[in-house]
Amino acid sequence: MLTERKVLCYSVVLELFFGITGIMVALYSDSRAVLLDGGYSLLCTLTMLANVKVARLVTLPVSAQRPFGSATLEPLMLLFESLILLALCSILLSVAVYQIVQGGNLPAFDLALIYEVFSTLVGGATAIGFLYLYRKIQSPLIYFEYQEWVVDASVSATAMVAFALACFMGDTHPVTPYIDSVLTLLLLVFLIRLPMATLRKNFRQLLLQDIAEPGLTHALEQALAATATKIGLPHYRIHTICLGRWLWVNIELTVPTGKSTLTNDDVHLLLSTAEQQLRVQAKHFQLNIVMSPQPSIIST
Repeated sequence: MLTERKVLCYSVVLELFFGITGIMVALYSDSRAVLLDGGYSLLCTLTMLANVKVARLVTLPVSAQRPFGSATLEPLMLLFESLILLALCSILLSVAVYQIVQGGNLPAFDLALIYEVFSTLVGGATAIGFLYLYRKIQSPLIYFEYQEWVVDASVSATAMVAFALACFMGDTHPVTPYIDSVLTLLLLVFLIRLPMATLRKNFRQLLLQDIAEPGLTHALEQALAATATKIGLPHYRIHTICLGRWLWVNIELTVPTGKSTLTNDDVHLLLSTAEQQLRVQAKHFQLNIVMSPQPSIIST
């Protein structure tokens, strides 16, 4: 049976292969676009080695050392990965601009083309496989890997077309020396979107501001409505945030008028109803009940 750890290990091995191969081809062909492709894969490999460890830690139960678990490790790791990828993009952007100013360069387009054809075919097939696995396992790390493989395959396909055009035009054409540098710039514009989006999302999660989808909260409110009426609880509010693969849910309650506190049976019934609904909507969740002494600030 395929587990999250096995899937991530497979991705590490494949990314490592493409990273090393891409850098070797880049050194022999003198192509900055291939260097970007290979360097991107190699950096993904290094960060994925950490992700394999994180994937195990975030599912461990709470303990005295980790009273709130390790849910923040996942967004923190993805944030670091995004910063590393952005640093790579910045360096290659400077190199590409410098080469254009200096009149471009003529890499070995035939060798680079062979690499990109192979990379496109394997990367595209891997992306499809990871999408299928994500739908079965529902792991943010696997989804991030799926996104990276889509990016890898798209980058390789774009480079493949550009290198094929360069081979067709020949080294003597005045445009040919600029193809590799311009391609690098175009790929950077495309590549930078994934780490930027990942950076924003996971930064919001670390600030506890990545609120869950409204539909999820609405479904939970509907599930709790009958139970709240049964135990005489007219006022409550549901707060939901996402932390990596974890859904954190706080149900804020107001003690009904004339009652000093809810009974244990009332709280147990409310928790059971909420847990039953959350199991349908999320694989990993943390549910908390919070008592509020201020009825005026609570809405139904």
